[in-house]
Amino acid sequence: MLKVVSANRLADGAVVYSGPGGVWFERLEDARILAIDGEAEAALEAAMEDARRNLIVDPCLVDVAEEASVLRPLTLRESIRARGPTIDYLPRSSVKPSRADGARENFGKPASRDAPRAAYAPPKEFAPQERGLAPAAYAGEIAQ
Repeated sequence: MLKVVSANRLADGAVVYSGPGGVWFERLEDARILAIDGEAEAALEAAMEDARRNLIVDPCLVDVAEEASVLRPLTLRESIRARGPTIDYLPRSSVKPSRADGARENFGKPASRDAPRAAYAPPKEFAPQERGLAPAAYAGEIAQ
């Protein structure tokens, strides 16, 4: 079975593959294909040495198949590591800076509905008498 050596680059966490000459590449297509078990174990030992030198972390052997001159990992985990997430992970709208007037942004509605509303204005301050709340000094006046 064909194998390649995979790891994560310590500097940024990117998935990398061991290529010819012990160089690490980000593309699976650039990886050195290992067809003999003894060769695969030797390549893994060389990768362990790079891990001890803090170049990479978690080196491992990955089973691959070569189809039409393209390498394809045989497990779902390695397919995701090689090609990225299986869903669209980018946000649908960019984050907008908060507004100085304190109005809330509604990112779920189209831009045409984002008109300012009176409901978003800061609350008006009322005197206690206007709200129906009065301190004890006004209690006699309110009871009448």
